[in-house]
Amino acid sequence: MNEKEESPKVKFNQKDYVKSAEDVIKYLEKEEFSVITNPKRGSRDILTTSAIRNILGSTSEIYDMVRSQGPEAVRDKLAYLKVKLIYQSGRNAAVKRFVEVSKLIQALDLLEEKYYQKSEEKDKIILFCRYMEALVAYFKYYGGKD
Repeated sequence: MNEKEESPKVKFNQKDYVKSAEDVIKYLEKEEFSVITNPKRGSRDILTTSAIRNILGSTSEIYDMVRSQGPEAVRDKLAYLKVKLIYQSGRNAAVKRFVEVSKLIQALDLLEEKYYQKSEEKDKIILFCRYMEALVAYFKYYGGKD
């Protein structure tokens, strides 16, 4: 892959989130969903379906809770998801690359900073969850490994 190619622009809105998810996964596919961790040995960390489905599991729980109990009920879960993303990123360079390119941390920060004070907070949390679902769906579609 061309080292100078910029990562895709992620648009966190109702109109563009599916296209953004596809662009992220297509970009990572060019890197074969992996990151070289030791060039001398040729070792790589690989992004697997299990790794991102683990993240999706937390997101699905947030989705169900926000729909039934409202945004206030998921504040702690959103904060914990951020911690989980940071931890998983530290364990696996390919997960870190996925989190960086998909802008998941920035999306969570945006929710925390802006939407807790606004009426559309619930919709934005649901949008984040759907974006995560779209990432997983495109990962499988474009040949992500188990």
